[in-house]
Amino acid sequence: MNKKHGGGRHIICVDSSLCNRCGLCRKDCPRGLWIIADTGAKVTAQDCFKCGHCAAICPQGAISLSGYEDAPEELIRDAKPEPETLLALIKGGRSMRHFTQRHVSPEIVDKIIEAGRYTPTGLNRQGVSYVVLRENKDEYERIAVSWFRKLRPIVGLFMKQFRHVHIDDHYFFKGAPVVIVVKSDPAATGVIDAALAASAMELMARAYGLGALYLGFFPS
Repeated sequence: MNKKHGGGRHIICVDSSLCNRCGLCRKDCPRGLWIIADTGAKVTAQDCFKCGHCAAICPQGAISLSGYEDAPEELIRDAKPEPETLLALIKGGRSMRHFTQRHVSPEIVDKIIEAGRYTPTGLNRQGVSYVVLRENKDEYERIAVSWFRKLRPIVGLFMKQFRHVHIDDHYFFKGAPVVIVVKSDPAATGVIDAALAASAMELMARAYGLGALYLGFFPS
């Protein structure tokens, strides 16, 4: 089920002619909003988490939800990587600090962001957004470098490893051709949600043969 919410009203509907009263929607709902009546499944309230689990888990396709920008996508239930291959990919991850100027197409950038967009969130708040920096990245890096140079004496008092670090003009982006800023609402699980999304995006980038670097010191 596509998780991206739009501006429309969110309504859960049940086609009673398709419902076989299996009860999976009731069992899987984190809010406990479902009952199984003689005529089929019924939702008792519409103020749910909008997670879409009920529609995704229904084997009959009897449940539909409105209020999403995109149409639902069919789940590929057997789509899973080989465990050893996935573990090797995770173990082999390294931060890249020297980048070539290889062109990264907008299509690939979109796929990387899509991996972040579909990453599970802590409270299903959907509070993560993305900004892609290309031609204008030098301007943002210049501001960040200037800010960090001023702070380094203070940071060096607590983190000795930064006392002798040379902060050049490309200290943050390392000459990378594309920068994706992952933004989140700091309320609730926002920071965690952004970190989860970034982790999935880094794996997707490497699946395309690209190197990546997390910029924990880059201010938003």
